[in-house]
Amino acid sequence: MAEMGLSRALGSPNGAMRRGWNGITISRDTIHIPGIELGFKRPVLFERHAVGGEYGAGWKKVGKGRLLTTFFPENMDEGKPTIVDGRELKDDRSVCVVYDNPLDNVEDLAHVFFQRCLDAKVVPYVVTKKTVFKWQEGFWQIMREVFDSEYKAAFLSAGLLDKTGGELQHLISDAATMQIIRWTDGGFGMACHNYDGDMLTDEVAQVHRSPGFITSNLIGKREDGALIKEFEASHGTVADLWHAHLRGEETSMNPLGMVVALFGAMDHAAVLENDPKILELTQRFTGCARAAVYAAFRDGR
Repeated sequence: MAEMGLSRALGSPNGAMRRGWNGITISRDTIHIPGIELGFKRPVLFERHAVGGEYGAGWKKVGKGRLLTTFFPENMDEGKPTIVDGRELKDDRSVCVVYDNPLDNVEDLAHVFFQRCLDAKVVPYVVTKKTVFKWQEGFWQIMREVFDSEYKAAFLSAGLLDKTGGELQHLISDAATMQIIRWTDGGFGMACHNYDGDMLTDEVAQVHRSPGFITSNLIGKREDGALIKEFEASHGTVADLWHAHLRGEETSMNPLGMVVALFGAMDHAAVLENDPKILELTQRFTGCARAAVYAAFRDGR
């Protein structure tokens, strides 16, 4: 705050965009360079629910006492206030946290995820911790209902459910953490809640050598139903690199991720404008960029 001359701390700009654009998902996929052996041999796709969870939480430091969390319906004529939770706080120092997990756009997330997995010919998995966090059951149920009713037949026909017994498989987040390390052949996709997606995609990045080999694409929805897509490099606001730059140090902010983000945005623009010439141009650019990265690795630069 002092450095920027602010009177109050600002929230995350990424969080503001995700909320403002009715954030459906943050898609993060592995980038592959022909000729370079990275962590995963085949593509890994990831969908991280773009809203909800700890990122929008309210909290207070408190002491001993009683906590009561109450929900008030928007239309009080249609329902009564509901006590969500009540508990006695016995410690002299505690932190109380309240957050919600919106579910209205999980169906949209499901369509994005399953279609992408089908197009990329990878096996889909849904990840939660619903065995302990019972409130995550709704996320899994919506994902499974969409899959069974609209995508299962296509996945069966493509042979993409042979390893999962012909069904959409659910993974507990603990198991997903271990499988990401083990499944280095790639060829899978995962969809999960906001926080789990944040942590698990970091793990995917490490297995695949670097966040520089991971894409990041925020997908939201306009009021008219059209999808909004924002492409970026897969890293945060990199304040540490900014301070290093101010000290005169050499820095690098994921140049490959930035280039791939630019080409992704151009691809999306080409689709919106129905312009095959732009699409052809970005495909050529993408090929050149990957060839340049390969040449740099080959020459030890």
